Amino acid sequence: MLRSIIFISVRLFFFLFLVSPGFSDDKVIETKVANGLTLLTMEDHSSPLVAFVITYHVGTRDELPGNTGLTRICSHIIGEGTPTYKRGEFARIIQAGGGITHSLPSQDLTMFITKVPSSMHDTVLFLEADRMKNVVPTYEKLLIAKDALRKERISYVENSIYGHINEEFMNLAYRAHPYQNPQYGWPADIDNIALEDTKEFFRMYFQPANALVTIAGDIKTEKTIKMVRDLFCDIISTPMPERRKVVEPVQYGERCSYLEGSAGIPAFIIGYHVPELAHEDIPALRIISGILNGGESSRIYKRMVIEENSALYTDGGYIESEDPGILYNYAILNYDCPNSVGEIQMKEEIDRIKSEPVTDAELEKAKNNLEAEYYRQIRFLDQEAMGLAFFKTLTGDWKLFENLVPQARAVTKENILDAAKKYFTRSNRTVVFLTPTESVETDETDETE
Repeated sequence: MLRSIIFISVRLFFFLFLVSPGFSDDKVIETKVANGLTLLTMEDHSSPLVAFVITYHVGTRDELPGNTGLTRICSHIIGEGTPTYKRGEFARIIQAGGGITHSLPSQDLTMFITKVPSSMHDTVLFLEADRMKNVVPTYEKLLIAKDALRKERISYVENSIYGHINEEFMNLAYRAHPYQNPQYGWPADIDNIALEDTKEFFRMYFQPANALVTIAGDIKTEKTIKMVRDLFCDIISTPMPERRKVVEPVQYGERCSYLEGSAGIPAFIIGYHVPELAHEDIPALRIISGILNGGESSRIYKRMVIEENSALYTDGGYIESEDPGILYNYAILNYDCPNSVGEIQMKEEIDRIKSEPVTDAELEKAKNNLEAEYYRQIRFLDQEAMGLAFFKTLTGDWKLFENLVPQARAVTKENILDAAKKYFTRSNRTVVFLTPTESVETDETDETE
């Protein structure tokens, strides 16, 4: 379904992953290493597990024209191993010890996540220090990484029913900001990325001064901090320049795009530019998204799927990002419902939320759903560490992480009206339609006749 493909990193931005109701300053310890590396530790003995998240502050946002896909290529190169631990050895050791490991590149950051029994604590630190220090891009590794990225692009974009509509939406919504860059790179860029460009990008971004190490779970904080200092302090780092700031120009008119696809049913996305993660309007926008798309009783689903029977499925979300992001809604329509009809119905529901106050029941339900999601996720230690790392990296303050539910609880009906009126304007809207190819051909034939 479209939900599983659109913006793979979106759900990361709702990581509400606490093991306890909140953090305290003495529970989460922030430490700086001499070479610029930042360490967050959180000691929690509720289970004999430890999660490690190595976060590099680099993503598609940092890719220049002609080098799209470079972040994922570097991620794959890291997976190719070091002179000490060859390709596949890292994962083999982790899995043999009962753990799991994976990576997650996104538009603002790149994470390497590992969760293991606490007996593997020292081993993982040795392995992570080795690959931060000793991974070197080579021509052979670059070829392997390019091939892996091409296969990902084929799977998630080219051979996906809804892959192209996702890329088209982001590319249309952003004119100047690199959030328009495709997650899996443009095919020609993948072919043409040179080894020297890869080495320079890797040297700049995948190094201690641009890294955050987050360790949560069954640890002894003092021992962990000492081991990180001992193992990582001699890794050569490069002072990070000030991150280039690209401001997306104000959008002065609705943008629309029409795609033909192999899907047998029409679909469309409607999105609006909204502020960055740390902005004061974000709590209200989270609640708005929940009211519009929070399950089968949400406004858009109820209208289009249950009452009008125009859609098979509707959903949406808010892309929480370092720079201003997108709040989007999408619909997969019934085969006999044209996009024009579904578009009118969805826009009417969006307009209604900015013209009249939401009900007490809707507001309470959206807040309860957000809080429930928060506590459903608190059982997962690796996600707990990812949540800390995400907020620390993108806002500079991990404490914003623990305030998500209190912020949501404080949202009022007036806050919702104000935010909806501010952002849900026609000039701030981007729409992409996907129409079955055969329908387009039939329409053209009818017009000719």
